[in-house]
Amino acid sequence: MPKFHHQKLPEYNSDPNQKTLPNILSGHSPPTELGFQSDQLQIIYNFKNHNWVGDGEESHYHTESDEAFIVLQGQMTVEVEGEIFEIRAREFCCFPKGVSHAVLKVHPPIEALVIRAPSVLDKVYQS
Repeated sequence: MPKFHHQKLPEYNSDPNQKTLPNILSGHSPPTELGFQSDQLQIIYNFKNHNWVGDGEESHYHTESDEAFIVLQGQMTVEVEGEIFEIRAREFCCFPKGVSHAVLKVHPPIEALVIRAPSVLDKVYQS
């Protein structure tokens, strides 16, 4: 039987200059003991008072996995197949495999989850 995994969520990070590893709650290679190793499910938790994507991430898609963003508080600006959307608190969006997307801006304070399944290295950047 797989090991049961239970942890407290990380504390709020209010320092934009503090470089921290992503809070991977579940995934193929969690960088800390907080995370649960899983090839089936990736969950990333962000609870920050700053924009962690800088000028925005590069547009990309996933070849094998579906991805969802759940915004609990704050707001994110995302680009999906060239169209811009605002994802506000208590909203979510889903990207099926093959759909090009990018987080352009994070409007803090932000508390959000990224969920992707299966948890595989399948991100393809578009040039």
